Order: sequence, then structure tokens, then C-alpha cells
Amino acid sequence: MQLQGVPSAIPDDVIVSALQETGLTCVATQEDYPLGFGTDPDRAILRAVAVGASYLTCALIPQEVNSVAALEEFARTLSDIADKVRDAGLIFAFHPISPDYRLMNGTMVFEHLMNALPDHAQLTFCVYAAHSAGVDPALIFEKYGDRIDLVHFKDDALQPDGTRHLTPLGQGSHDWSGILQQCDAHNVKYVFAEQERWLKDAFECASDSYSYLTSLR
Repeated sequence: MQLQGVPSAIPDDVIVSALQETGLTCVATQEDYPLGFGTDPDRAILRAVAVGASYLTCALIPQEVNSVAALEEFARTLSDIADKVRDAGLIFAFHPISPDYRLMNGTMVFEHLMNALPDHAQLTFCVYAAHSAGVDPALIFEKYGDRIDLVHFKDDALQPDGTRHLTPLGQGSHDWSGILQQCDAHNVKYVFAEQERWLKDAFECASDSYSYLTSLR
């Protein structure tokens, strides 16, 4: 599993105990910016180490980072954090969300950032974000395949009322078999089924997604 959204006030040993009780392995943690990394990056690193994670991912580019110059400044801040993460024995990664695929001076925003981050920084690839931005996931694999160990699968479906809602994998709009083949071709180490909103029990959704993914093997 990847741990995300757990308040820093919850003691790490409580999380470790829960992982042990359920037999789960925490592969990665994820923190937002400025929350998490921006307020106390050392705390985020300590938690990742405590729960036995190998990766520490950062998501969200602040709204005020709205120019190439501001991105370069943000990259310097994030690079310092990335080096701290590496020095702690972890792998740092950045997770683009849909707005990060918008163009700035002809280049996608997250590409500006990745170009300015140290070579050891990876990309945590959320395929749903690329789909939402109208970007072919194959282009991201082609460009960053050697820097992607972690991939998020997330899907949605059109509802009777005309809205779209997140669904378990295999019950939404996308056929994931081709994406999984691209993950294999680029030696992706971990694929996570991600779903933050549910129309039925969250654990049932997780089970459905897991069953679907294993059926593709």
C-alpha cells in the first residue's frame, strides 16, 4: 500500500501497529505541498522511515507557482527536500495532477519541474491525471519510463444523472490491460489501485480493483 492523508499528529507507532495487524506492507508515503513537505519535511521523512517505506512522494504545485521562473525557484526548494529524502535512504518522487499537464511556454508544467529536479528524483505516475488532461499515457512512459517505479491506476464512469464518479478498476471507462503492459515494458515496480470516493463500501471497492488487476495477469 501507499500511505497518504494520515495526519502527522497520529503517532507513527500506531500506524506501524496497524500495518502489522493487517499484514500490509507500506511501499511508499505521499505528502502534499505546502502541507506535509512545506511545513515540516523532516517529519514526513521520519514517518516514511518509521513505516518501512522505500519511496516518499510529493504532490501539488502551489497555485502561486505560475511562471517558469517561479517553477525554477520551487524546484530548488523541492530539490533540497529530494536530497534530504535520498540521504535518509529513500527514493523521492513527484506526483503530477491534472493541472500540472497544462502547457507553460510550450512545455507541460510538470516537465519544467522534472527537468529542474535532480536526476535521482522519480515520477509517480497517476494515469488518471494524464487521461483527465487529455494526454496519452504512452507519451509519459516513453519520456520518463526509466524514472517511474510507482504508478497509480484510477477510473471513473458516467452515472445515470450525467455526472462521473470514481469506480473500482474494471468497472469504469478504461481498459487497463494495455497500460499494465506498458508498466511491464518499463519495469514499473508497483501499481496501486487508487479511489478516494465510493458508491459502495470502500473495502469492497478495493477488493474489486485487486481482483480485476490480478485477472489481467
